Formats: sequence, C-alpha cells, structure tokens
Amino acid sequence: MSRQRVINDGFWRSNRMAGRTVEDRYALFYFLTSPFSNIVGAYEIVISIAASEMGWDSESQMLPVMKRLVDAGYIAYDPESQFVWIRDWWEHNSPKMAVSSKLQQKTFEQIAQLPESWRDAYIIDLIDRLPTQDPLRTTVATEFGYPMDRVSIGYPYPTDRSLPNTTINTRANSISTPTNKVVHSLYLPSALSSTEQADVCRLLAGVPLSDAQMLLDELAGTLMRTGVIKTSPIRYLAGLVKHHKTGDFTPAAGVVISAQRKQRQLKSSQDKDEPPVPSTDAGAHLAAIKASIQNRSSKASTTSV
Repeated sequence: MSRQRVINDGFWRSNRMAGRTVEDRYALFYFLTSPFSNIVGAYEIVISIAASEMGWDSESQMLPVMKRLVDAGYIAYDPESQFVWIRDWWEHNSPKMAVSSKLQQKTFEQIAQLPESWRDAYIIDLIDRLPTQDPLRTTVATEFGYPMDRVSIGYPYPTDRSLPNTTINTRANSISTPTNKVVHSLYLPSALSSTEQADVCRLLAGVPLSDAQMLLDELAGTLMRTGVIKTSPIRYLAGLVKHHKTGDFTPAAGVVISAQRKQRQLKSSQDKDEPPVPSTDAGAHLAAIKASIQNRSSKASTTSV
C-alpha cells in the first residue's frame, strides 16, 4: 500500500513562494511528496532517479534548481551523502506526532543517520518547533545530548511557525520577531539572506553572547575571502560552532572584523559625547577664522612690497 503525504494548502499563497519559478515550486512539491521521503523530512536521494520521476534531466534541470533552492534556504543538500533536508517539512507535517511514542524510535533512528554537517542545526530546529512547555522537547534534547539550557531560548519565529513571516531589523542586522522585538543583539554578516539569518539564530542557541559574536565575526571575515567557503555560510558556521563546543575554536579571520567594529563604535561614542557648538560660538569662531585669513593676506602683501 502506497504512503500518503499531506501538503498545507498555504504553500501556494505563502510569502516564501512569492517570486519562485515554476521549476522551484515543482521541485519543492516533489521533495515534500517524494517516494524517498521519510518521517523527518531529511533523507537520502538518488539524483538520477529523482530527476527521472520528475521528467527532468539530472544535469541541466535537477541540479541547477536544487542549487537555487539551497541558496535560497528552502533545502539543504549534502553531495557526499546525497542527503537532502526539506527545511519547510514541519509546516506540512506534525513534529509532535513524529516524536510521539508510536514513531519516536524510528524518528530518532532517521535523525541519527543525518550528515554531521547539519545534524545539529536540524535537531535544534526540530526542538524549536515543538510547543515550549512540551516534555517532548526534553526527550529530543536528552536523546541527542543537548542540555535544555542550550536550546530553550527565544527564536525569530513563534512556536507555531506555519508559513512564517520574519521581520529583519536591517539597521543593526539583528533578527527580530514580527513585533520587532530584538532577540539577539548580534552583528550578522550583511551577505546573509533572511533565511540564513534565522538559521544563524538556531545554530547559536545557548552560545554565550560574546562567543556567538566571535563566531559570527569569523564567518564574516571568511566570507570576505573568495573561494574559502566551499559549501554554504550556514554549514561553515555549523563547523565553527562544533569546534567551539569542543574547545578547538581559535579566531583568525574574525579578529580584523571585530577590531573594525570596535573602532566604529568608539568613534560613534566619541561623536555623541562631543557637545554641539552653540550658534553664537560658531559665529565667533567663523569670524576669528576670517580675521586670521585676512591677517595672513595682509602680511603677505607687506612682504611682497
């Protein structure tokens, strides 16, 4: 007997779908209903078979569209293991049901098979999508060795995140809720998309603020070096976070970024502290400058005579 998949009909009117091509929508629809799919929405695929099922060519159609979806944050793809993560999976499926007693063992087995490069981000995302006071959050965190004080923090989305709309405070590049409440006072690399900024928030869950900024500075500095990051900014940051957790992280490219920001902050502080010049004083100052210029001109004329 074949399986059935449920698609939230808001998919077609979602703000996230606005501007996506027909091919993008078709591919996402396929990934949400693929015969390769599993409980957790992150599974191994065979590109040639997937392309054939869609009536596409692997090289000229399937892979270019997948790259667009990865760049836009709709999916994550690990070429080495050929695992794909459908980032909007839980907007069409119930995370609570996936970790309920009936499916829990199978769900945990499937999560354990995910590529290490984004397994941490996946688990944090799953925990965040469960209701705040639900004991299943602790169950998932405990299963994969995540102390709850590392994941029970505010995120840029509400708990029920069906087809969310995230507001970004572009002035400080800090992630905000739809009510514009700042969740993290962090300076994020300007090159990150809004989806990537949300992913950053999940990856840095529970990391002390100063350490989180240090990791972001390292990412920003590395992004400025062409060709250093071979995968994606989020996967690179996930690697930095992993090294930080094991105590193996040493700042390098981020040192300059941090120093430049501190210089800008210092200059801004000094500018604010300097009192404005009263208009009368300004006038007197201007008159003194004019007198000085006239003096120099007069002396120059006398010398030439």
